[in-house]
Formats: sequence, structure tokens, C-alpha cells
Amino acid sequence: MRTAVFSDIHANLEALEAVRGAAEERAVHRWVCLGDVVGYGADPAACLRTVRSLTDQVLQGNHDAAVAGLQDLEYFNGYAREAVLWTREHLDVEDCQFLAELPFTCERDQAFYVHADPADPGAWGYVDSSADAAAAMAAVDSRFCFVGHSHRAFAFGAYGTRLELVAEGAGRFESREGYRYLVNVGSVGQPRDQDARSCFAIYDDEAGSLELVRTDYDISRAQEKILRAGLSPFLAARLQSGH
Repeated sequence: MRTAVFSDIHANLEALEAVRGAAEERAVHRWVCLGDVVGYGADPAACLRTVRSLTDQVLQGNHDAAVAGLQDLEYFNGYAREAVLWTREHLDVEDCQFLAELPFTCERDQAFYVHADPADPGAWGYVDSSADAAAAMAAVDSRFCFVGHSHRAFAFGAYGTRLELVAEGAGRFESREGYRYLVNVGSVGQPRDQDARSCFAIYDDEAGSLELVRTDYDISRAQEKILRAGLSPFLAARLQSGH
């Protein structure tokens, strides 16, 4: 079964549609969304509709929680706070209720899925280094652990106490006997690993393979929408730089 695992759409409809197309070209069977469907971008309602049409396996991210009124906005920088408040005004009650009721985690087919640090999902800690990856793997029993939140794509493999980077940015690898894996699937709508292309992962639980996939999207269109919505120009500019 080929599963598309995606995260951090951040209301970027152009990026989400590009990812959907790239995943469908690769004949995925199902989808898992690791959260942060909204925040930063100009199409929160459309992105929610699209995600919900793809899957009922949707987890809660910190921006989803904030828009739903479950997260203290002091946690966010000024750009993020502004976007959260704008997003609340552009979603209906049902959308906000949906975000409020999303779970933190799910588990299936030897894989554990979560937005942030699996040791304490609601604290929104980042998994962003080899030490973080080792701690995250120690917190779950599943062979694969999929996370988002940092907007950076990479995968670590662990065999006993030995830990190695097996993919970064993009690439495919085959799982090995006796290894466990931590996979950060990157960001659909706002990559921050110096590659502006959207990112998602494809996990084939039958073949035991995983691929980090990058795909181009219409960045200028997404930027234009952000500016027209009255959101910060910084949020538009960063899409081009991949930072």
C-alpha cells in the first residue's frame, strides 16, 4: 500500500494541488496529513476542503490548534499571529470545529504519524537534528515515525544505537532489516530547507521503501494571493527563497 504523507500545507492551495498531482502520478492508494493545513497562506478554506476530500487521516498541527482557539498566540511570532487572526476571519464555524477536534497522532501498518515531537505532541517540539530523531524514535514503538513541523525534509535510520542520515531534501531509500526510521516529510506550502519546491513523502509498506518527493508549483500565484489578502509581504517573499 502506497501512502502519501504530507504536512504543513499552510493554506497554500497552489502547492497542495501540485502535490496532489505528483502523488496521483505515482499511484498512491491513500493519504495521511500531519497537520498545519492552515496558517500563513491565503487559501485556508480551499485547502481544508481539498485535504478532507483526500483523507480522513488528518492530524492537528500548532497552527490548526491556534486558529481553533486552543493555542496561546504568545507562542507565535508576529507574522504567524497576524496570519492566525486573519485565518479565523476566513473560516466558518464548522471549519474551526473540525480543526479543534483533530487528533495529535495515529498509527497503522508499522508507522506512527504525528505533527511534532512524538514524546509530547501537544508541546509542539521540533524534531530537527540527529539527537531529536533518536529521542523521537525512543518515544514510539513503530518501525517508522513520520513527523512534520520543522518544514525540513530528511530521514534517519537507526540500528541499535547507531544512527545515520539516509535521505535529505529528496530521494528514495529501501528500509533494511533490523532498522527503525524517523522521517520528517518537509512542507507542502512553506519549505524552509533552501529548496522552494513543495515536499511530501511516499511510504510503501509492502515494499518497505520510502521516497521524499519534491515538486514545483506556481509560487508567484501563491505570493500574489498573500499580498492581495493583506498578509505580510514577508510571508510571500519566503516562498521564493525556501527559508
